[in-house]
Amino acid sequence: MNVSHSAAPGLTMPQHPGETPLLSVRNLCVHFDTKRGVVHAVDGVDFDIHEGETLGLVGETGSGKSVTARSLLQLVPRPPGIFAAGHAIFHPKVTCTVCNGAGCDSCQRTGRVTAPCRSCSGVGCDKCDHSGQQTVDLMTAPIRRIRAIRGNHISMIFQDPGKALNPALTIRDQVAEVLAEHQSGRLLAEAGLDPVHANILLRRDGHRRSTLAEKTALLFPPLHKPHKRLQAVLDERIAAALADTRIPNPRKIMQRYPHELSGGMKQRVMIAQGLAAGPELLIADEPTTALDVTIQARILDLLAELQERTRTAILYISHDLSLVRRISNRVAVMYGGRIAEIGPADEVFEQPAHPYTRGLVGAVPSPKHARGHLVAIEGTVPELVDPHPGCRFASRCPHTASVCRHTDPQLRIHAPGRMSACFLYDDVDELGVETDEMPKREALQ
Repeated sequence: MNVSHSAAPGLTMPQHPGETPLLSVRNLCVHFDTKRGVVHAVDGVDFDIHEGETLGLVGETGSGKSVTARSLLQLVPRPPGIFAAGHAIFHPKVTCTVCNGAGCDSCQRTGRVTAPCRSCSGVGCDKCDHSGQQTVDLMTAPIRRIRAIRGNHISMIFQDPGKALNPALTIRDQVAEVLAEHQSGRLLAEAGLDPVHANILLRRDGHRRSTLAEKTALLFPPLHKPHKRLQAVLDERIAAALADTRIPNPRKIMQRYPHELSGGMKQRVMIAQGLAAGPELLIADEPTTALDVTIQARILDLLAELQERTRTAILYISHDLSLVRRISNRVAVMYGGRIAEIGPADEVFEQPAHPYTRGLVGAVPSPKHARGHLVAIEGTVPELVDPHPGCRFASRCPHTASVCRHTDPQLRIHAPGRMSACFLYDDVDELGVETDEMPKREALQ
C-alpha cells in the first residue's frame, strides 16, 4: 500500500522525542448524507498518538468525538456515512525477534517492535515511503485487513457495556471470541496441538457456528481430548484477563451472563475483552459515563495501571474535563467537527489558548471559582449541514473579527508542544489580510 506519511498542507505536528507515532491522523473528514444536506461531522481532524501515552479527546455533545473514534476502525455505517478525505496511518507492532518478547535493548525492553515493511523487509522502498516500516491506512484498508486489526492491534471500549455485551452469551464465550480470532496460533501451541485442527477446535471455543461435520468430529477421541486441553488453556487465559481487571472469582464470573453483573463489573469485562489480545491502542469512548463517581475512579485507576504494565496507548473520549485531566498526558479539544486545541493536559487546562477551551474550563466548577460565578458559553453549537467557510466558533467567540467569519483557521504550533486553530496566534503577513481584520491579541490579557 502506497500511503503518504506527510502531514496535511501547512501542518507540522510537535515532535515527540525519539518515537514514531503509533497512529497519525491527518485531515480526517467524515460526512453524512442526509435529506437536509451533507453533515460535516468530522472535518479536517489532525492528531498523533504515541506508544504508552493517553490522548484525551474532549468537546460538547455533537462535536465529532465518537465519529472520529469509530471511523478509525471503519465502524461508521456507509451509507449514510461518507469517508471524504484524509489518512489514519497506523504502525502495527510485532514480537521482537531478538528477545522473542522477553524485552531487550533493541525493543527498549517492551518486547515489541514496529513491523517491517512486507515488500522490502525493513530496507526501505516506495511502498513504505522508504521508512522500512509496515504501515496501514485505516481509512482505505480493505475490510479484511481492518478485521484483523480490530480487537488485535486496536480495541475499543464502548460507552454502554450493557448494550455492547451480548445478553445471550456468557462472559467466557465473549472473551473467548477475541482470543480465538486473534490468538489461535498461541492457544494451540500452549495446548500442544496441531494447527491443522484449528478450524474445528476454535470454532467451538470462539462461539462461531460449527458445521454438522465439525460437531460430529469433536465426539471422536482423537479430537475430543485435544479439545478438552484447548478448553483448559482458553479458560486459563480468560480467567487471567478478568483477574487483570480486578474482577474477584474470575472463574465464577466467566460463567455468568451480562445481566447478572453490576454496571462497574460489566465495564471491567469490556476492558478485559478489549485488552485480551494485547492491543497497541485502546479506544475508550466515554467508558465511565453510566457509572457512579467511586466506580469511575476505580476504572480510571485500573486503566492507568494496565497501561503502565502493557505500554498500551489510549484514546480516551469524554465530555468530563476532570476525568480527562486525571488520566491524560495530552488533550485534544474538538468543536464543530474540528480540533480547536491540542497540548499537554495540565497546560491546556491551566492556560487554555483557544477561546472555546477557555469557555469550557470556565464553565467547570472548581475551588478557584467564587460561588455563583461560573461562566457559560453563549450561543449554541453551529449547524454542520453544508457549513460556510470560517471559524466554527465565530458566532460564540468574544474575540471574533472579520477574518474569522470567512476564513478557516489552521491548526498551528503557537508554543512548545501546543497547537491551536485560532487567528489570535496567527501572523498577519502570513495570512495576507489587513491588520484590522484580525482579532486583537490585547483581548487575551
